[in-house]
Amino acid sequence: MKTALSWQKAACYALLALLLIRLASMGLIPLTDTTEARYAEIARKMLETGNWVTPLHDYGVPFWAKPPLSTWLSAASMGLFGVNELAARLPSLLLGLATLWLTADLMRRRAGGDAGLAAALLLAGGLLFFGAAGTVMTDPSLLFCVTLSQVAFWHALHGGGRLWRYAFFIGLGLGLLAKGPLAVVLVGMPIFFWVLIRNQWRALWRELPWISGTLLAVAIAAPWYAWAEIRTPGFLNYFIMGEHVSRFLDSGWKGDKYGFAHATPRGMIWLYALGALFPWSIAMLVWLACRARRLPGLIRMGQSDGWLLYVALWTLMTLLFFTLSGNIIFPYSLPMLPGAALLMAELWQRGRNERSGRALPWLALTSGLIFALLTVLQFTHDQRYFRTQKEVIAAWQALRPPEGSQLIYWDSRREFSAEFYSQGRVRTTMDAGKLQNLLADGKNRYIVTEQRDMASLPAKTLAGFEPIAHFSVMKDNVLLLRAKPARGQL
Repeated sequence: MKTALSWQKAACYALLALLLIRLASMGLIPLTDTTEARYAEIARKMLETGNWVTPLHDYGVPFWAKPPLSTWLSAASMGLFGVNELAARLPSLLLGLATLWLTADLMRRRAGGDAGLAAALLLAGGLLFFGAAGTVMTDPSLLFCVTLSQVAFWHALHGGGRLWRYAFFIGLGLGLLAKGPLAVVLVGMPIFFWVLIRNQWRALWRELPWISGTLLAVAIAAPWYAWAEIRTPGFLNYFIMGEHVSRFLDSGWKGDKYGFAHATPRGMIWLYALGALFPWSIAMLVWLACRARRLPGLIRMGQSDGWLLYVALWTLMTLLFFTLSGNIIFPYSLPMLPGAALLMAELWQRGRNERSGRALPWLALTSGLIFALLTVLQFTHDQRYFRTQKEVIAAWQALRPPEGSQLIYWDSRREFSAEFYSQGRVRTTMDAGKLQNLLADGKNRYIVTEQRDMASLPAKTLAGFEPIAHFSVMKDNVLLLRAKPARGQL
């Protein structure tokens, strides 16, 4: 009994430490380009303009690539707590905690408190989950919605009550607002194959309120889709056919309006998953290898209700689905992590010994320690490991630029962190004509450029500006230039 209590205490301390580290890193690590800063800036623009229907990629330019759920949450958070990185990131942390609770509570109801704590450690301590739970992007909201539907489905088919039956459809409706039809696919695939293998068609129809539940999901999602199409015609075609069909099937898709397709070899999702599950991708392989002879017996144990099959399909179906795509990025493996945590927790519980129990809380701290190290490096290595313009903007603001003036970036790419930290006062160009127009009114007296781009500045502009500060951003040498005083001025 004493050993069990000490293990539970260690697990709780580890979870608390992970939460505190994540909170600290959220407030101390600046928003990084491109992904996180872009989504934070889209949310800031939503709050500034009051346009809660169409997310904006730039002023007057709609962002059709993603639905608005995560943007709504970040914008609302910044409306409550101010425009800063912690407020922008807070919804992702809260969604991560909700996902963690759904996962751990399901495991606790299934196999007891220790198994629930193990599932929480296995999920919270994974590298991708820990990073995503506090990062401004759309994936944490998708993760929560998929997890809500998957957990609700299991409860609904096993006497969970009316609330869980409708929670399944609420998850689907919110998922359509988080990422689109992909959410329905990721929920539907493991459930379909579980029902098919176990011949649970009658239970599927009997236990879920398909008519009223579907109407509920449609009522949650459809109004925004209709309103968004009315406000910016062409949205539905681009979002459904472009972002879902073309991006998935065509690794060389050229239709991306907001960047470029992330062409990767098909099957790369499996390598991403190994990284996402770190340190468990290593620790669990070792654990399974040590129990190779016992493993068949552990798998057969208690299989009357198909639980192990369910969490295995939850884990594998996301990976199998994205195996077919040639456009993926690291976070795409996120929706399978709760299933993987439940699968590993179930096997751990069945083959548990004292040594593996002691190791679990310590291993779970690995991801937290990595982020703690990155936070320390942020303040000791001049942003070498983070691509962000926060320090540049702070230096410009310290110079008290004229009210209404803009900071000009002579750059081929937009630095969204600069736009966020300047409250939208940055303009980016590498067009000489546009640059002259921006400088014409005399208010815009500062230019930011990288050392390697200095030579491409128009000669007249270069002669009229002087460098006053330089910054190390990753491996780039960034210069802040100021207009030289006119003759006769001090």
